[in-house]
Formats: sequence, structure tokens, C-alpha cells
Amino acid sequence: MFRFIGDFLGRLWRFANFWRVSPIGQARIGSPLAGGLLFLFLLFFFIGAVLVVAGSVFGFDLSDVDGWVAAQGPWMDFVGKLIIQKALMAIVLLICIGLAVAFVLDLKGSNLLGIGRIILMLLACLFVGYCSAVNLMAPMDPYDPSVTMVE
Repeated sequence: MFRFIGDFLGRLWRFANFWRVSPIGQARIGSPLAGGLLFLFLLFFFIGAVLVVAGSVFGFDLSDVDGWVAAQGPWMDFVGKLIIQKALMAIVLLICIGLAVAFVLDLKGSNLLGIGRIILMLLACLFVGYCSAVNLMAPMDPYDPSVTMVE
């Protein structure tokens, strides 16, 4: 099953990058952007076609699917924030700590890098680590679908 999905996406990608015709008029024909846009268009077209066929069999339409996806928004937003804001920032913080420790322990060793470069690397680790720690400790914003953007 998964091999079929991978093969299908691969064929769709090759088809889109062979033709490279943009489904919208703003991308130049033959550019990699046009191929990527055509791939996304074809992917969502096939997903929509499968949903329409399944809906005609099981008795739902695309507005029902849209309502279901909109109802799933709060928990999807929470999981996305949890993965990006907490898990990814914790990994970045651990990498910064590990790099800083490695640079400090290398001061006594072979000292392949100059002292100035090591200090710059430590400052970069400190900056990125500080930003990661602040983001990691920050409270997560609740999902509020009533807030709209003002143009």
C-alpha cells in the first residue's frame, strides 16, 4: 500500500517536472516553480477527485469534508505548536549545549580552531540556545479561530 502511494507520488512528480506548466499564470513556463506548482495542483486535484467519488458512494460532499477539517483545527494547532515550540526547540537547545561543551573541552586539546573562532562559536551557541530556551519556556498560545487578519 505504501509503495503504491510512493510510486504514485513519484510518477506525479516526474510528470509535473516534465511538463512544468504553471496552473496559475504568475510562474514562468518551464521553471522549477511551475513544476512544483503543477505537482501541488495535481496532488490536490487527485485528493479532491477521490473525495468526490467517495462522497458520492457514502453520501457526503466537499463542504462536509471542509467542516470536518475546520472542526479538527484546534487539536491540530495544539499538536503543531507542541512539536515545533517544545520538541524542536528542546532538540536545538540540546545541540547548542553539546556544541558549547565540545568547544570548551577542545580548548585544552588540539586547538584546531583559533581562540577567536571558538569564542564566536560559543557566542553563536549562546544566542541560539537562549532563543530556544525562551521559546521552550514560553506558554503556548491557545487556538482562537475568531481572530481574523486585518488588511
